[in-house]
Amino acid sequence: MNLPEKKSSFKHKGFIFRLFSMLLFLTIFCAEISPAFAAVEGTAVEEERQEDAVIMDFFSDHELVDATVRFEQPLENASLVFTLNSEEKLLKSETFPLGSVEKGQEVTKVLFWGIEEDFGKDRESYTVQVFVKNGNENLAFRELSFSDRNPILSKLKLVDFSADSEKASVLMSLTSPTNFGSIQLPEPGMIDLDLKLLSGTEIVYSEKQKNIPITNTYYNASYWPFLLENDKNYTALLEVHSHSPDVTAAYISNFKAEEKVEIIDRDIDVDEYGASVTIVGKSQVPFDGLVRVVLTPENGKGKIFEETTDILTSGKEDTVGIIWQGVPKGDYNVKIYVLNSEGEALDRHETVLRIFEPVVEASPVEKSPASIFLTVLGILLCAGILFVRKGK
Repeated sequence: MNLPEKKSSFKHKGFIFRLFSMLLFLTIFCAEISPAFAAVEGTAVEEERQEDAVIMDFFSDHELVDATVRFEQPLENASLVFTLNSEEKLLKSETFPLGSVEKGQEVTKVLFWGIEEDFGKDRESYTVQVFVKNGNENLAFRELSFSDRNPILSKLKLVDFSADSEKASVLMSLTSPTNFGSIQLPEPGMIDLDLKLLSGTEIVYSEKQKNIPITNTYYNASYWPFLLENDKNYTALLEVHSHSPDVTAAYISNFKAEEKVEIIDRDIDVDEYGASVTIVGKSQVPFDGLVRVVLTPENGKGKIFEETTDILTSGKEDTVGIIWQGVPKGDYNVKIYVLNSEGEALDRHETVLRIFEPVVEASPVEKSPASIFLTVLGILLCAGILFVRKGK
């Protein structure tokens, strides 16, 4: 009679053992899977934060850093932070407060390091970082390293890059030859150009050109499409990206904006009656001045004639006509000046002139009372005719 009870007890103990084993397995399984879920959730949150801002372009060398960021969400307290490090030493850190930004807005900032230490001697490797922040929260981050020993445009040579108040111009050529039978030909290259004009650290103009083939010599001039401020300092920044090898190099040209015009020599006409002078603007700083012509005889004091010009900018022309008055016959040295509003000569031209007959100075013609009466009568008659026509 005791055997059934023992069997029931064994079954009960077996059930408890299996239940305990299952609970232990589930506990261990959940302990293993929870960190995985936490890690996935943390990655998802981090990725969502990263999408608030995207660093689209990032470049740096020993002179500057250039970064472009696109914001995917509106923010109220955005900023960009740049750092430059050499080994374990922080050389420079700069913050650009942006304030409020809109969704889809792109922001480009350029910072010139301005560090006097001799790059490449004391230290060979540098690390640059850019942080995109909203308040104290990091939204995006990128890092790059550079060295003066890095290869730069191995196939291409920058012959010249210069900028002034009118334009920025670049001249490039090929350097690397390839064997073609017994003849060595330059290896073609493909580049992208990114031109920026800065006033301080503010970008006032930018222009990009993609996939430019370089087969021999390449020249390009970009004319500023807006007015520049007189006596203001500007910096033109050109970044050249070579497709093969994948290398980017930056070049800088500084200039002070100023008025500039030129006399077109082939369009100067000087004879015994007067002078015709054509000038053309060569700057995006507006020129507001005059043309001065000085006639100086062999023995005697010179006579000065002046005429104002149109306001000129780059590429615009104006022709000024001047008529001699009170000039005796004789041989004259003719000097032509283009003067700005401050009396500074921006260009000049010199020639000679012979006047065979004296040019009498024109005097104002005095009108007699009879001529005044006829003029008034004519005006009244015209007014009467117009009135009658309107009445009809």
